[in-house]
Amino acid sequence: MKKNVLLVEDDSFITQMYVTKMEEELDIEVTSFSNPLEAQKFMDETDVKFDLFLYDLILPDLNGYDLLAWTKEHPKVKDVPVVILSNLSAQKDINDAYEMGAIDYIVKSNYTPNEVMRTIRKHLPKDE
Repeated sequence: MKKNVLLVEDDSFITQMYVTKMEEELDIEVTSFSNPLEAQKFMDETDVKFDLFLYDLILPDLNGYDLLAWTKEHPKVKDVPVVILSNLSAQKDINDAYEMGAIDYIVKSNYTPNEVMRTIRKHLPKDE
């Protein structure tokens, strides 16, 4: 069964690159949003069961920390693991994300796309 990942990233180039890599290399179904408010609305209204969320932190209308906090409090999606995918590299940003419930933190500029795919694969549930 295909895994489902939700990506919230406002840079269209980065979104397209990671969506293509996840779909082609990892055989993952990816739903992506550039606006976190649209992502929240979708999560509220869909019956899709997601296996992993990938959130940028610098986003329009609502930052990634607020989206992470909302996710961890929302009964429908609170148990879905969240990986932060951001260029913020200060230790405080990383610590804050982990304290709020993120399971991993990827500094985009420090990872190749292939390394990001390995991290995503590592956090997806294993097939039974």
